[in-house]
Amino acid sequence: MNEHPISDRARYLARGILLVALSMGTLSGCAVVSGQNDKAQTANDAESRTTRGELNAGYSDLYSSASGLSEVDKIFYVKVESDDVEKVVTDVTDYCGQLATRLKELTADYPALAINREIDPPIIKAARDAQKKATLKRFAPVVGDSGTAFERGLLIRLLGAVDQQHYMAATLAEREPNPALSKIMANAADRFAGFYDEIDTLLKARFYR
Repeated sequence: MNEHPISDRARYLARGILLVALSMGTLSGCAVVSGQNDKAQTANDAESRTTRGELNAGYSDLYSSASGLSEVDKIFYVKVESDDVEKVVTDVTDYCGQLATRLKELTADYPALAINREIDPPIIKAARDAQKKATLKRFAPVVGDSGTAFERGLLIRLLGAVDQQHYMAATLAEREPNPALSKIMANAADRFAGFYDEIDTLLKARFYR
């Protein structure tokens, strides 16, 4: 986005005043060019705002998901019985906590970056909230699944979650015009891809032999 449209317009105005003193014909030509440039600038600004808004929707989704995933070990730890399952769950939740914290810090360094956008319409949000409650009930420490069934179900859901975050981060990395932010998202995409491979390997080794 052009950060100084006012100074640009001031220069166009000063140039126009100078041309008035030189030639009426030149003035009319300048007015046309100035108007075209103003329209182009307005279009570019609008496009830039739209792009940043779309990116911020992605960052908000990534932040919300990372924050939620960072709590998985606290919710389900009591029912995880296997060391290898506990390790992968801890690896994912620890990283997601770090990523959520990093995203919050980035909003101070990059004022245009926002992670608090409402990205879902109310009905979609209500449906997802209902799904979360049902999942928590299904995996509740006392009445839900336990043992092998619990661990398999948890890993399957975690596999889908890290896969989704991998592609969200990769898309942000691809579309983010700021090189530093793009690199951070590319690194996040790589981490989530690594978690996907780790969980997938564990599922195949433990539950699908």
